[in-house]
Amino acid sequence: MADRVLEGRTVLMTGAGRGMGREMSLALAEAGAKVAMIDIDEDVLLAAARDVEAAGGQGSAHPIVCDVTAAEAARIAVDRTLGRFGRLDMLVNDAVVGPERIGDHFFHDPPKFWELDDALWRRMLDVNVFGPQLMARVAVPAMLEAGRGRIVNVTTSLNTMYRAGAGAYGPSKAALEAHTHIMAHDLDGTGVTANVLIPGGPVNTRMIPAASGVDRDALIQPTVMRAPIVWLCSDDSDGVSGMRFIALRWDPALPRAERIAAAGAPVAWTQLGAQSVQPD
Repeated sequence: MADRVLEGRTVLMTGAGRGMGREMSLALAEAGAKVAMIDIDEDVLLAAARDVEAAGGQGSAHPIVCDVTAAEAARIAVDRTLGRFGRLDMLVNDAVVGPERIGDHFFHDPPKFWELDDALWRRMLDVNVFGPQLMARVAVPAMLEAGRGRIVNVTTSLNTMYRAGAGAYGPSKAALEAHTHIMAHDLDGTGVTANVLIPGGPVNTRMIPAASGVDRDALIQPTVMRAPIVWLCSDDSDGVSGMRFIALRWDPALPRAERIAAAGAPVAWTQLGAQSVQPD
């Protein structure tokens, strides 16, 4: 079993049933954390929870079927996590409505913005932007009371945010990126941090439909998220907030400062500086 550097920690992972959410849950459990796993698909979630419990030991996984856009369901999920594990150290917002919902061929035959379905636009905004806001709103009071916590929002690469044919997916992730900066600002000085973690390019998940014809071996594998998510939950990441990390560039072999510099940058590209004139 892996080094259990997260023994005693509790993580609430949304979108935990598949892909990157499942891989991050496995890595966190192997490192000793208890993982409350949220997904909307019960069968997939229960199968993933069995795998996570096998990786982390008995009692390390707690599956919760939940729609992250429903306020009462989100509150119940946090209450169940606290009731089961007694604490909440980290929220990872990975639940997503991805670009595969646009169609199998959005990579090679991107639709125009006026051809996209209104209901899909709204659902993407609801899950990809409001979902993380809602989950953070109900999770953060326990972290503030403890004086320590982590919020990690999974967004996407800049070029994906404005990729033609990506519909509301790219804009919704850009909105979450900006909101993470606001979260980090509002949490400054509380011991709770807010950061972004992205894989660094298209990932071998169902978000890239098989019918698209994209070579699966050429895609980033979801396991790339494992090492950086464990670090973000660890004591070694204390004080790191308002950053975006590219998992593909994360090298655990590097010294801490070099590792952060190689994989990280200010969230929402704030290094570009203020672009507007504000009143006094």
